Amino acid sequence: MAGSRRRVPIILTVAAMAAPWTVPVAAGQARAANGSDLFQSYCVVCHGSDAKGTGPLASSLTKRPADLTALASNNGGTFPAEMVARIIDGRNPVKGHGGGDMPVWGEALLQTQGAGSEAAVKERIDALVSHLRGLQK
Repeated sequence: MAGSRRRVPIILTVAAMAAPWTVPVAAGQARAANGSDLFQSYCVVCHGSDAKGTGPLASSLTKRPADLTALASNNGGTFPAEMVARIIDGRNPVKGHGGGDMPVWGEALLQTQGAGSEAAVKERIDALVSHLRGLQK
C-alpha cells in the first residue's frame, strides 16, 4: 500500500515539472509534431537529456527509468516502435512495464498542445517514437 501512495505524488510531480515546458497552441491552430521538442517537454525529467534514465527525478522513482538509447539492442537489434508507442500512450498499458510510475502521456497529449483529437495524439506519439529510434546506439 505504501508504494501506491508514493506513486501518486511522483506522477503529479512529473506532470507538474513537464507542464511548464509544454508549448501551448491556440485552438484550431496546426502545429507539426517535433519528437525532440516532445522529448524535452515530457521525458527529460525522468529519462534525462541523454535518454539513459538519468533525469533529475530518476533517483526518486521506485523503478529506474529505462535507458531509451538501448531499446533496439535490448530487442535483438530491432527497434520496437509499436511497443514504444503503446508505452508512451499509456492508455493501452503494456504488461510488465512497471506500473504507474510513468505518466499516461496519451491523455496528456490529448489535452495539451492543441491536440484535441486522437489523430493529433497519434502524430505526436509517432514523432516521439521516431525521435527515440534516432537515439539508438
